[in-house]
Amino acid sequence: MSSTEETPLNQAKAPLVDGKKGSSSAEDAATPAAVEEPSVWYIQYAAALAICFYIVVAVTKTMLTKQLLSTSMAPVALSAMSCIVTCLTLVPLFLIKPSTWGMINWQKNWLGFSFVATLVTLDLAFTNKAVALLPVSIQQTLLALNPVFTVIIESFVRRKLNHPVIYLTVGVLMCGPIITNLAPTSDVSAEGVMWQLLGVLMSSLKYIFAGEVMRACKKDAGVFAFLFWLDAATLIILVPWALANGDFYALFGPDGISGGWEWFQLILTSFLGGLRFFSQLLVLKFTTATNLSCANIGYQAINIYLSLLLFHDQEVTAYLICGTLLTLTTSAVYTYWKISKVLTKNPQCIKINDDFANCVTCGGKCTGECDCFSRSRGEGGEAAPPAEAAKCAKA
Repeated sequence: MSSTEETPLNQAKAPLVDGKKGSSSAEDAATPAAVEEPSVWYIQYAAALAICFYIVVAVTKTMLTKQLLSTSMAPVALSAMSCIVTCLTLVPLFLIKPSTWGMINWQKNWLGFSFVATLVTLDLAFTNKAVALLPVSIQQTLLALNPVFTVIIESFVRRKLNHPVIYLTVGVLMCGPIITNLAPTSDVSAEGVMWQLLGVLMSSLKYIFAGEVMRACKKDAGVFAFLFWLDAATLIILVPWALANGDFYALFGPDGISGGWEWFQLILTSFLGGLRFFSQLLVLKFTTATNLSCANIGYQAINIYLSLLLFHDQEVTAYLICGTLLTLTTSAVYTYWKISKVLTKNPQCIKINDDFANCVTCGGKCTGECDCFSRSRGEGGEAAPPAEAAKCAKA
């Protein structure tokens, strides 16, 4: 789950918010104060509706996906169907509003776009494989490990040194799934756990790199055009994969889906994949990424406990309750650290961070390393001071 890290949704948020601010300032100059109150009430009402809509879509999609995969083990084919239906759904939007269409500059951005499309493809397929093999409660608990992978990848790949409290929080977060599976009667598929951990890894890499690619493509393709090309690109991998491993036969063959209700479930589940992205955009249009992060924690909690009532595929034990509660609570704490910026504003927290940075970089005496680390003073951090970098270079 992402909080305020760079993601396509955060990139999509910028123009929407800027436009909203610009229009509101113009209205303030020409409208009496008495007329402002209805617009404020409207924004608050719309934000609450957008958050509820997003949670309903996300929970419904998870439950329907689990139901489909329980009757037909075809996770890769289901991923492909989701992308196909999303692309088809976007076509009327492009026809009605041509300004939403755009063509990516392939000559300039093909490498980065291909990398992100591959990550999205693997994330979709691996996650659906995990949903097919694991109880939803276990799968969603493992899914909450996204911050752990993100922090680790940022630390080693981008040389971003986070606050020590962040490392402590993600360390505690890792304990949740472990406790969840400590029950003596727990019979969890090791293959399912492997697929979900791989899916979380792909998701974390996607969150880290997708923002840069979307910024590069922003001038040529807007949010919906980017989504269309991204889903279309995933089919280059998903369709041959589903044909090779027999997923399409399992989904559409004699033992696959049959009857109008199951076909309706398949189309609806596939449609909800794209609708979930759109609902995230709505949340970011009427409120902030902070509330989106809180909504993510909320829908994961609903998924966990609603699945226990609907599917009865996991015995409810003290380990399960404690592990899921620890995971959800720690995810909320991690989100709070990221969005409150208390770690970068409180003087004592800043001192702890400086001491930690000096310890990691050997007090500025290591060779060629401390100038590479970015100190965690907010999202993205700050580069090491030039004087410190020069000191490292002379060491």
